Amino acid sequence: MIRQEVLDYCREQYGTEPEYPWQDTPLAAVLRHRDNAKWYGLIMDVSGGKLGRGSREPVDVLNIKGDPEEIVHIREMPGFAPAYHMNKKHWLTVILEEIADPKVVFRMLDKSYDMTAPKRRKNNGNTQ
Repeated sequence: MIRQEVLDYCREQYGTEPEYPWQDTPLAAVLRHRDNAKWYGLIMDVSGGKLGRGSREPVDVLNIKGDPEEIVHIREMPGFAPAYHMNKKHWLTVILEEIADPKVVFRMLDKSYDMTAPKRRKNNGNTQ
């Protein structure tokens, strides 16, 4: 899977345009909700050495939010790692080049998007 597939999916599915907020890391793109500005993803290039890989060559990764009970198991699978530079309990790193089926990442992006969506207040039948 490549970075552009992720960005295209986010544009088509959520209407999200990537934001590039850091001059010193021009390939780091934040994916955030339009409603509440919360991040649901961060795509960037990271040295393979920082991910525990043998090579120091940069690789594209995607950080996404997830259920902590699921994350501990998912990050043990090939193509996943503890979140790079994020809270490792609530975030997960996807090593894009190691994922053959984009649908796997898209489902995880959907979950991350839903988990960070604005909370809707319940109407308890009161009309005010």
